[in-house]
Amino acid sequence: MAENQDGTEKTEEASAKRLEDAREKGQVSKSQDVTTGAILLFGGLATYFIAKSMVEKFRSFFSSSFSSVGQFDFTDANVNHFLIANIKTLGELVLPIVLVVMAIALASEISQVGVKFATKKFTEVENLTRPFKIGKGLKRVFASVHSIVELIKGSLKILALGGIALSIIRSNLDRLVSIVELPFINVATTMADVAFQILTRVGAVYILIAAADFIYQKWKFKNDMKMTKQEVKEETKQMEGDMQTKSKLRQMGRNMIRKKMIAAVPTADVIITNPTHFAVAIKYQQGEQSAPTVVAKGVDFLAQKIKEIGANNNIIIVEDPPLARTLYKLVDVEQEIPERLFKAVAQVLAYVYQLKAGNFANYKKSEIDETQF
Repeated sequence: MAENQDGTEKTEEASAKRLEDAREKGQVSKSQDVTTGAILLFGGLATYFIAKSMVEKFRSFFSSSFSSVGQFDFTDANVNHFLIANIKTLGELVLPIVLVVMAIALASEISQVGVKFATKKFTEVENLTRPFKIGKGLKRVFASVHSIVELIKGSLKILALGGIALSIIRSNLDRLVSIVELPFINVATTMADVAFQILTRVGAVYILIAAADFIYQKWKFKNDMKMTKQEVKEETKQMEGDMQTKSKLRQMGRNMIRKKMIAAVPTADVIITNPTHFAVAIKYQQGEQSAPTVVAKGVDFLAQKIKEIGANNNIIIVEDPPLARTLYKLVDVEQEIPERLFKAVAQVLAYVYQLKAGNFANYKKSEIDETQF
């Protein structure tokens, strides 16, 4: 059973928070053998087939490189041209193989752990100073169970894979000895054939090893991530504390917004109500604003407060339940009225301007279909 450094047993399954924190630190369940096996088998096969199709290019490269050595004019321009041409040719031969191997390695890593940037791995002080803690590093290497297991696994892999490679070489020993008498192209073909046998058999065995190691790493990671009962209690307490802190911050934010909104009510031109539950204060300064703006809005107690402040500041209050509810639903504070409500709001403002000018006016409630919003 897994234990902490102080000897307490880890009996509880890892929480989602612990797993996420570990992932951000780069601690994930991953088998390096999966990546190595994929590169060895699939990368090797890709290299074999790519190289096989490029034999003629290799022959042309070496032929052109060595056939003209005796007649080569060693001027600066010729040497530069020769080097650039050969580097370009080598790049065309090697680059496809490098890209394939890189793609296989990347696919192997992503298939195991997905895509996640472990930001804490490079920002936490403990991780940055770890390379300088030589004593702890040596202890991990020579005195940990994990190191001993890895040493045994590595030794067994070397013995198994080395034995397979040696048996293939022995079975092809006569062919390998006789290559000194063969033309260059036959030498390359023979070596490639033997290499192909080694790659396929060693790669196939390594894939089986990788599958077993993948299962082992999953089990080990799950076991390492387990928590003690005390750790579970502390994490729960911390999360509850974080939630309370966030709740207080949200409440403080709402209070600040509410105070700012209440302070803006006296600047409004009109307050539209439903009349008991909703209140929306609108301001419009012709020539300065492109559209009327909601400066305050509220429901129930806050709606009554807005109406009270409006009445104390001689702001006209208009009862239009459908418009009040629609404005409250669609428009945030300090946001302009949407175009589809221009007509209804313009009708309210026209009524207000008539009253402010001392004219008699009747207000006809807007005919808004609230189901359309």
